[in-house]
Amino acid sequence: MGDQTGTGAGPASPTPPRLTVGGLVSGGRYELLESCGGVAGQAFWKARDRRLGRFVALTFVDPLPGEQPPGSASGVLDRTVALTSVYSDGLARVLDVIRGRAGGIVVTEWIPGRSLAAAAAEPDPDSAVGAVWGLSDAATRAEEAGLALGLDSPDRVRLTEDGRAVLSFPGVREGADVRADVQGLGAVLYALLTGAWPLSLPDGSDRHDPADGRPGEAPRGDDDEVLDPTVVGSGVSPESAVLAMRTLDGSSVSSAATVRSMVADRVGGPVRAARVTRPVGPDTAGGPSAAGAVEGPAAGAAYAAVPYSGTYGASYSEPDPETQKRRWQIMAGTSAAAVVVIVLVLTWLLGGFGGTSNDTPLSQQLDAIERAAQASRASQTTEPAPEDPAGTDADAEENEQDTPDIPVEVSTVTTWQPASSAGTAENSASAPNVADGDRSTSWSSDTYRAQIGDAPSAYKPGIGLMFTLDDEQEVRRVVLHSEDDDVRFEVRSASTATPTSLDETTRLGTGTVRGGEATVTIDEPEESQYLLVWITRLGTSGAEAYDAEITEVELAR
Repeated sequence: MGDQTGTGAGPASPTPPRLTVGGLVSGGRYELLESCGGVAGQAFWKARDRRLGRFVALTFVDPLPGEQPPGSASGVLDRTVALTSVYSDGLARVLDVIRGRAGGIVVTEWIPGRSLAAAAAEPDPDSAVGAVWGLSDAATRAEEAGLALGLDSPDRVRLTEDGRAVLSFPGVREGADVRADVQGLGAVLYALLTGAWPLSLPDGSDRHDPADGRPGEAPRGDDDEVLDPTVVGSGVSPESAVLAMRTLDGSSVSSAATVRSMVADRVGGPVRAARVTRPVGPDTAGGPSAAGAVEGPAAGAAYAAVPYSGTYGASYSEPDPETQKRRWQIMAGTSAAAVVVIVLVLTWLLGGFGGTSNDTPLSQQLDAIERAAQASRASQTTEPAPEDPAGTDADAEENEQDTPDIPVEVSTVTTWQPASSAGTAENSASAPNVADGDRSTSWSSDTYRAQIGDAPSAYKPGIGLMFTLDDEQEVRRVVLHSEDDDVRFEVRSASTATPTSLDETTRLGTGTVRGGEATVTIDEPEESQYLLVWITRLGTSGAEAYDAEITEVELAR
């Protein structure tokens, strides 16, 4: 707090704000619900996102005692942001990183289930080894990317409802490295086997009181070495004990990949998350429960039984007539397309395309037919009509009036994705570059190992750029500039800059980048202040490398 006599050597670092249950942070968006522990310069909390109606995990990052802001907090945030490139079931998704003058907040998905301390209070040696596979996978992927996971405290780990350990409160401190991660994996396994934590707690842990407490300190022998799990715990197999002790040693096993391999050998293969669709809302295990929430073993079944409409606790309601109409139109269009394809296939099978044998694969023949149809349509639209001297001037004047050529002013641009999407809305800071009138600046997506979209291998369904206009108006033309060919996107209107799902937007048109740009002419524009460019396919930049760079998006009415 500084020298009370006024003769101190310099200004003291400010005291981080006191965090209490029920407190509001980040402009009132997040309500603090439960302390989950912490280390020096970091505090872990369960919170409720009041805007989206869901639980989140917050890691508050502050300068260390004695540091001037932002001190080491900037490095912690930078290293944690780098972890967003690591995709693994053992690492909670980072939803947002909020930076301030003195530190910041890392917002991650809340992991329903229980804390490591709660799990260690009831050790289950039979499931302990399999529980750490995802965590070892996350550490391995971080190591491959040249990063550290920062697995230094039991407070950072939660177990899912199906018993998988997950790093839920990421915050990579200075000095974190692969060796420390390997020891952290051993410590988590030891705790699940015996109920005790075998490593020293990080500095500053005593300043935080997690609601579930912490695992007790592991007993040590006369040589001050941690006792073998077979001695401390009950029912621990020698094989599991050897795995824990070798990993905990930090020198016998030097790689997270080795730990992952050893775990897979013990349990017969990877232990992955079950791909079950669940609502993005508060969980029902651990912490304060909402009125009427189901607790205990029935909690998982409750998720499947309760309908979800976007806001937790709200009941399902029929869609409005306009939405219903659009759905019928989509179904009718899809059915018509299916009929056309079936007719073409049957015609080919019956020899209708000339009556002679043809060794060309059916897919190529259909592609040729589609290209011919597109060429025919193009020639019809570009072929000049016979000149009509009497009507030439009038037609030209009408076409000039119909051509959207009045620029639409954009107030701001941000990145957006549905609340249920994996990952985070990426590179939002550079999003305004697409509307600055300068094609030498750009916005870029992250690079993915698999194409985005609705394929099973896709990490997320799409990436959005949300344009906020100066006022409500009808946008009739969108021109997107990019050097990445085959980038596909949809133009959608929205009633707000932060819709929670695509269902809250209306599709106005689609486009595909060819030769550096794509133009979408909107035949039936809607008056709105918010316009979404929803990217559904990225360009290809290499083997297993998909991304998109957008230099400019021009709007006209």
